Amino acid sequence: MAELIYDNFKIINKYHLNSEDYNNLSKLYLPIMGIDSFSLYNVLLGLEVNKDYSYKNILDLLNGFSLASLNQSLDKLEALALVKTYHSKKAGYIHEVYPPLSKKDFLDNELLKACLESQIGSIGIEELAEDGAKLEGYSDVTKKFEDVFSMDTKSNEAFINSLFKNDVVVDNKSFNYVLFKAMFEGSIPDDVLEDNEFKKHILRIAFTYKLNVDEMHEVVNKTITIDKNLEYASISRNAKMAFQNKYSVKEPSLKANNDDKYVGSVVDEEWQEIINLVDNMSFSDVLQSLSGIKPSVAEVAMFEKLQNNTNFPVGVINLLILQVNKEKNGELPGYNYFEKIANTWARAKIKTSYDVIKYYQDKNAADKEVASVANKKQTVKKPVLPSWYGEYKKDLDKDRSMTEDQTKQMVDLVKDLFE
Repeated sequence: MAELIYDNFKIINKYHLNSEDYNNLSKLYLPIMGIDSFSLYNVLLGLEVNKDYSYKNILDLLNGFSLASLNQSLDKLEALALVKTYHSKKAGYIHEVYPPLSKKDFLDNELLKACLESQIGSIGIEELAEDGAKLEGYSDVTKKFEDVFSMDTKSNEAFINSLFKNDVVVDNKSFNYVLFKAMFEGSIPDDVLEDNEFKKHILRIAFTYKLNVDEMHEVVNKTITIDKNLEYASISRNAKMAFQNKYSVKEPSLKANNDDKYVGSVVDEEWQEIINLVDNMSFSDVLQSLSGIKPSVAEVAMFEKLQNNTNFPVGVINLLILQVNKEKNGELPGYNYFEKIANTWARAKIKTSYDVIKYYQDKNAADKEVASVANKKQTVKKPVLPSWYGEYKKDLDKDRSMTEDQTKQMVDLVKDLFE
């Protein structure tokens, strides 16, 4: 959203959170959005309404945040319907803050429930859902509003919801709802299929469980035939079963579309094992694995000096050694050569081992795309694990406590990272 830290914005907040709201925010939303968005949301809640702010004000409050991380955190708040953003070229931005859903509304939302379940597991969901006496065997005999009052309530309900409730938006443009409606050929009343609430749930369930029109048609028919109802919970349950049969996994998992260090994204467990390896080896071990002999005191001191001058962590220096070794075909150049590359990495905002891997992954993808354009061929950019990883994973699974020989074998594999 914001392009400059001095861009202006205002806050609209029509609601003040109570203790239950904060409890729901922590238990339901935090596992999905991460501590960064959680912190930003609380900062926005504390800002004065309609007062002019700049994003520099927020960055000063959230120590360690960059403008990019602030935008990423805000994106997640918008996706979860906790914040709505408006923009004017003249006046800047307005961020409207919404309260979290109640626990019931959250767990009734198929998409949010599935996202949370992917983070805390089905047992965690069951524990959250337990709320007082169980209702199995009971019938709901509560009087409806229209049973007691004669006035029309639809406009009132819509008005109240518009004040305080902002819904999670899922367009699911790949799902042809017109075709979906036509497939029922009168078996479901048109007024049900045309109902916006029904359509919203169908699109959301199809998106959550990655089902196409034919599969969702089968799910709804199964719900009518077996469950004898069209309740959203029943449709969602049958959609989950279809998902399990289709993808041979228990449940969908939540992944951020962009790199995110607070919630699951491209840094999966396999990459994390690679990062842990280089982060926990000494300069001496890496140098010895490359040359086969123990490094001199002067060689080790050179990299200690480089670390002191650059403030790079051990893992980044180790990857720098491996990269230069690959580039120089095994030769070890002088300090100035390493410092030159280190400065390039620093300008690229590299701070961690993951940043190095991502930097070269993006660079290789860009190089391939340029080559593809030159050859008038389209290249599909797809992040892949390096070719050596299969062997690495197999060896690592055999014995998690590696001997010196095993460590050397692992480093031999890691050297291929920069191919």
